[in-house]
Amino acid sequence: AEGKAEGKTEGEAFGIIKGEALLLKRHIMRKFRKLPKWVEQRIDKADSTQLEAWAEKIFDVKTLKQLFEDTK
Repeated sequence: AEGKAEGKTEGEAFGIIKGEALLLKRHIMRKFRKLPKWVEQRIDKADSTQLEAWAEKIFDVKTLKQLFEDTK
């Protein structure tokens, strides 16, 4: 039972990260009209905290380079 609960929690966290990544990609497409491969790769490797930071920052930047600078 403990392993099952742990697996469910991990699955939910994975689903949340994937949802955040998808939403960020959609925002980037809408704002910049493109989703370069390097951007997609950065997003796919990011954790939830980083995705949230980029999602908030997207409204304040003018370029994709600005969005992803000074981040891991």
